[in-house]
Formats: sequence, structure tokens, C-alpha cells
Amino acid sequence: MRRPGVLAGALFVLRRLEEVGKMKSLTIIVLLVAGLTVAFAGCSKEKGEETVAEQAQGQAAERLDPADQTVAITVNGETITKGQIAEEVARLSRQFGGRMSPEQMGQMQGALSQQAGENLISRILLQQKIKQDGITVSRDEIDARMAEVRASFGSEEDLTNRLAMMGMTVEMLEKEMETGLAVEKLIDKYAPTEEVTDADARAYYDDNSAQFQQPERVKASHILLKAESTDTDQVKAVARKEAESLVAQLAQGADFAELAREHSACPSSQKGGDLGFFQRGQMVKPFEDAAFALDVGEVSGIVETQFGYHIIKVTDREDGRTVPFDEAKDNIKAMLDGQRKQEAMKTYTDQLKAAADIQFKE
Repeated sequence: MRRPGVLAGALFVLRRLEEVGKMKSLTIIVLLVAGLTVAFAGCSKEKGEETVAEQAQGQAAERLDPADQTVAITVNGETITKGQIAEEVARLSRQFGGRMSPEQMGQMQGALSQQAGENLISRILLQQKIKQDGITVSRDEIDARMAEVRASFGSEEDLTNRLAMMGMTVEMLEKEMETGLAVEKLIDKYAPTEEVTDADARAYYDDNSAQFQQPERVKASHILLKAESTDTDQVKAVARKEAESLVAQLAQGADFAELAREHSACPSSQKGGDLGFFQRGQMVKPFEDAAFALDVGEVSGIVETQFGYHIIKVTDREDGRTVPFDEAKDNIKAMLDGQRKQEAMKTYTDQLKAAADIQFKE
């Protein structure tokens, strides 16, 4: 029940830095996989990010066919098919879908197709150069980097869920990991970047102090009995009756997480209804008002929103504060390092493009 279309804008920069910090071992790989840091967990299947992404992918599918083997581009003799471009458009749609309406995504299909082609050209040029230079990545290197990634998540389930939002599996990530590690070696060889220092991080922190103002947040779990405005009165009545039954069970001491797993219509049910921390403005107002009115450990009655009937339990609360530099430093450094490597890779890829034989068939 995150407010549709608000997620990306509502999360303040520190949260994005936290995500970059989680994924700091993927700074270059993220450029290839495109966006482990983009998607945030929530009730997207109700009316939010994932639904919009799925709609956008459907629109893309109407225009591009992943099975189309027609050659669209050649890069130093290596072909890119229309089908490959279609697959890349679908991936880009997943990346941006949570931040744009289906209508906006539909209007962007031409731009997405062009970006998809550019991405594939860059990837081929990098892979050709990696092969030419004989750069290899060992299984031990992949395993070590995967261990860093796994350590960044609470559990293997959290990792697989995050990847699923991107339409990926762990096996697919490992393959991208191999490519990404090879690209890291290539960039280190031809376009090395300066190491980000504590002074660099401090300068960013001082220049962007407003970004480190953390507002009051609550951590909550919920159980959703889905009933949308278009549903009949009978459907709504059934959902409300079930919600009333669950409230009664909770009053008798039933386990909230277990009931969420069994009855909630939100994807968060897989985690016992846990939505993590959120601040004001990230949830629809009736849900937000109820959550912020609860004490830690307290369970609400039935809360009605546009998505249906919710039962909310607040599990933690954080007062507003300024995040200290020492707490934010590592994540700032990871973000700045990623920016530098991204700029270096773009510069180097542009050089490869300038020297390449690239032909557009259509």
C-alpha cells in the first residue's frame, strides 16, 4: 500500500545510500544488470511498482517480440537481434516501471528501444575487448563476490525476492557477476579511477546536509484483506468479515506473522507482513495515520484503504534525527565510488564505440 508513483521520490537520499552500501560490491555490475538498487520491497502487487512494471512490459511486448531473430544492429560483425532489444526493453521497463505510470511508460517505448540498443552495443564492445585482452574471472572470484552480496541481505529469501523484482534469478546474477568482474578488471586496466577518500565523503556530507535529516519512522507489519473500489459489496463484506475474524484471533493471542503468512494478500506476507521502516508520505494516508498512532507492539483494528482492509502492528519506531557522518560514511563512499566507475566506464565505452564498426540495419 505504498502510495502509487511516490516511492522513488519519497525515499530520502540516505535510504538510497543505504541501498548503495548494500550493493557496494556490485558497483560496475549494477551498470550491466541495471538496478538492484532501484526496487524497494512493498505491496507493489496491490497497486504499485510491480503492477506498473508488468503493465509496461506488456506494452513493450506489443511492440517488440523477444522471439524476433531479425538482425537490427551489427557491432564489429556481431549481431544484435530485434528479439534481444525486446528483452532489454522489458528489463528497462522493470527498472523504471515503479516510478512511472503505464501511460508514461507507453510514451517512452521509442526511447527505451533506443536505450536498449545502446546498452547492448556497449555490452558487446566490452565483452569483445575482454576476450581480446584474455581477461578471465575464476569461480573463486565469483563466489567471493556473491558472498559479499548475500551478506548484504537479511536472508537468501530477501536476495531472491529482490532479484525477482528485476526478473532475475541467483543463477542469472552469477552470470552477470562474471561479466561485471571482468568489466571491473578492464576498467581498472584502461580507465582507473581515484580511490574515494574519507575527505571526499566528508565534503559530500557537508555539502548535502539536508539529505541526512532522517524523519520519524515506524516499522510495521500488516495483514491485507484485499477489497478494491471496483469490487462488489458482497466481495467487500466477505473481506471485512475475514478481517474481523483475524482481529478477534489476535486479541486471543494468535501470532501476527503466522496469520499474515496465511491470510494477507500483500507480497509482504512472505515475511510475516513485515513492511520495514517507512516515514510519513510513503504510505496512503489512512494506513499512515493508523501506523503512526500506534505504540510499539500495539495492533490496530481494521483500517480501510483503497486496497482493502488492513490490520497493522507496529514493531519499532525511530525518532527524527540527523544521521551522523560516521554512520553514513561507508555508504557515501560506495555511492561516490560507483559514480566514478560509471563515468569511467562510459568514457571508455564511448572510445570503443568511436573506433568500432557499428551498423544499424533499420
